[in-house]
Amino acid sequence: MIVAMVGTGPDSFDRLVRPLDELAGKNGWEVFIQLGHTRYEPRHCRFERFVERDVLLRLIGQAELVITQGGYGGIRDALQFDKPILAVPRYPALKESPDQQEEMVRAMEKKGYLIGLYDINGLETAIRGAMGFKPNPRSGSAIPKMLAEYVTAHIAG
Repeated sequence: MIVAMVGTGPDSFDRLVRPLDELAGKNGWEVFIQLGHTRYEPRHCRFERFVERDVLLRLIGQAELVITQGGYGGIRDALQFDKPILAVPRYPALKESPDQQEEMVRAMEKKGYLIGLYDINGLETAIRGAMGFKPNPRSGSAIPKMLAEYVTAHIAG
């Protein structure tokens, strides 16, 4: 199963959800999407707009791949598990988020913790490649500290 999280912010993320839904239908993939405020409603994927955190963490634990938006919360939750992660940053220029997410996704990708996808046209190839991805080993406390430092330096500061 693939679990996709697009966050709970007020902006839609059709750019990810629509092609993921189409690929799920085309390939027969089992996909669950935490949809948030995304306008497009999937036809081939199970979805809920908002999911209690403990339920979402249980779904992530069962997934063979986690696809997440590039925000702090989604990445933090996905990193708790030793699963392949595909992170798709939202872009302010596309009115998907007030925050720039690409820089954090690139930093996490450089460390080998996840795979970043910056052009949604490569989604199917990225999903297939991410299925075999093994994230770099990390200690349980290093990632939250790194994310907190990044947020403080680049977003909050």
